[in-house]
Amino acid sequence: MIFSGLYFLTTIFVIFLLDTHTVTIDTTNLAERAYSISDILNKSPETKFSDQIKILSKNSQAKAVLNIQKGATFSRTLSAKHMTITIPNYEKAVLKNYVQVTTQRSSTLFETVVVIIFAGLIYMIALGQFYLSNKKRLIFETDTIAKIKNIRRSPLTQSYLISEDDNKITTELNHLGETIQHQAESSTPAKKNLYAFIEFFEFPIFIYDLKGTIRRSNASFQNEFMATKNLDVFSPYSDVLQFFVNKMLQPTRQEQIFYFEKLNAYYSVTVQPIEALERRLMVTMIDVTAYKVTMRAHNDFIANVSHDLKTPLAAISGFADILVNDSDKLPSEQVKGFAKHIVKETKRLSSLVTDTLEMTRQPIHLKKKKLNLTALTQDVLENFKLAIQEKSLQVTHQFDDITVKSNDKHLYAVLKNLIENAINYTPAGGKIYICVTKIAGKATFSISDNGPGLTEIEKSRIFERFYRADQTRDADGTGLGLAIVKKNLNELGGQIDVVSVVGKGTTFTITL
Repeated sequence: MIFSGLYFLTTIFVIFLLDTHTVTIDTTNLAERAYSISDILNKSPETKFSDQIKILSKNSQAKAVLNIQKGATFSRTLSAKHMTITIPNYEKAVLKNYVQVTTQRSSTLFETVVVIIFAGLIYMIALGQFYLSNKKRLIFETDTIAKIKNIRRSPLTQSYLISEDDNKITTELNHLGETIQHQAESSTPAKKNLYAFIEFFEFPIFIYDLKGTIRRSNASFQNEFMATKNLDVFSPYSDVLQFFVNKMLQPTRQEQIFYFEKLNAYYSVTVQPIEALERRLMVTMIDVTAYKVTMRAHNDFIANVSHDLKTPLAAISGFADILVNDSDKLPSEQVKGFAKHIVKETKRLSSLVTDTLEMTRQPIHLKKKKLNLTALTQDVLENFKLAIQEKSLQVTHQFDDITVKSNDKHLYAVLKNLIENAINYTPAGGKIYICVTKIAGKATFSISDNGPGLTEIEKSRIFERFYRADQTRDADGTGLGLAIVKKNLNELGGQIDVVSVVGKGTTFTITL
């Protein structure tokens, strides 16, 4: 809810900035118009103006005039639909009168709708991802904790067990239940049974008393921390130690997640008083590091998407504003150029949304069929023919007749992103070489360019979402292309290798 609130506040703030920007531009344009009218009035005092223009005497008591007399350069008045600018009119450094110009305010409806649509779209994507990941986590945690609770509640019976057809955790708990029941039948004391029972688990468990002495710990706890009898083992983690001490003073069940810096891991720590043993508390520690890392990656992903949406939105807003306010003053070629920029940035937004949806798509069972890798490569190249001609690129190739069993949509996306990547990052007049062949009995596709190349650090990060090498920050693209390539190849069972020399170029090779 906090994230949603911040996200909606950010959206409202962006809309407010757009409106403020529009008002600023309107103010500047209207002020310039007022000063132009002032010049005309000084040259031709008898000139007649429209109803939108008023000439106020220097003795006028209008509020706008009074504001200027107090020292303001000019006075601006805003209403829902109109803006009025009042300026002093000087002739030979002597105040003659005041010029007041009124006009309609520019509408920001288009920009506001665009921001709301894309903000809503990204929010729905994020919400869907959060819902799915949170649902899986909750199901796993709820199911596991429920089974552990049942074991604690009735450790000497099998009332918590379910069928052998369930998951691996349940199957192992079935075996544990049988062992516990055998121990109960041998009349072993409850404490000994419980102490032996915790050894079956592969996550840290320990039992301590109300004096702070650790009475028993399993092998997993001793491996992660140490074989100790004192809670001081947690002294490097003051928040964890305080948590255990508070439970000694108020022994109730409680669960909390802590970060253990020395282990670089997050644990969900649960303290549960043991009813069968007075003055004893059992602590279970479930490693939830993977979940935390996933949530951090999810938040970073949303932040990156939001950041990359701002640039094209600002460009669309700026050019659209010029076309709305000044199209009648601009040459037709310049108007056409602005329109092209709007189309280009709109396509960029569309590509970003498409690539975002592709990255967030859940893996499914892919239908594979025989595909001609060479024909598919030629088809992709044909679609980039115009882009290659515009940059005067020299494209050479070696195409063998290669057939593979793969998924056409996934493979097409891989080839399309690699070829587009090479075109974007190869300088005008540069060279690109494409090879489709078989190596060691496996179908391979490789593409080489003579672009800026990559450092070793950049090579290690280029498949991350939204990452771009420093020298290619201004290139076209969404920053998701290579991440999609990596994701699709993982689902297809393929591999990709990168060889690059700074200043000389890069070669990507995929093996299917």
